[in-house]
Amino acid sequence: MKLGIKKLGENEWQLHIDNAFVHLDRYSLELLYSNLEQLLNMGSGQEGTVLAGLLKLSEKLLELNDSNLQLFLREVEHEDLLALILATKNQELKDKIIQNVGGIMSKQLQADMDTTSTPPDDEAITSIKHTIEILFELETTGKVEFINKNQRFI
Repeated sequence: MKLGIKKLGENEWQLHIDNAFVHLDRYSLELLYSNLEQLLNMGSGQEGTVLAGLLKLSEKLLELNDSNLQLFLREVEHEDLLALILATKNQELKDKIIQNVGGIMSKQLQADMDTTSTPPDDEAITSIKHTIEILFELETTGKVEFINKNQRFI
């Protein structure tokens, strides 16, 4: 069985499986990578779920600088953002969101975090997936840019 991924353009990849070709955008490629990683974890006896994969993918928010993160946060629904904050165990991600969401919204999120329980997995999956879709849509249109800490420019 042949398996490969080839970059065709700025936001276009080609997935090659035997005689089949599938075109993917960056979001679909990242989602595929996350799901394959979860399958590998499950195959080695570790716990893996769709929610865990989406939460790992949501950590791409840490690759945004503050101005890009603020632009992203303006696009996301309050309920979706709250579900992400409640579901994630990554304190750095929670802190970065709270710091960049704005004063009034930050107080509202803090109050909601104190009074709201973690949503059921199916609701959390829907909210986080919607949030990640917005993130990659903004990245695809060039409105936000992921900054890798190892990335260097000449």
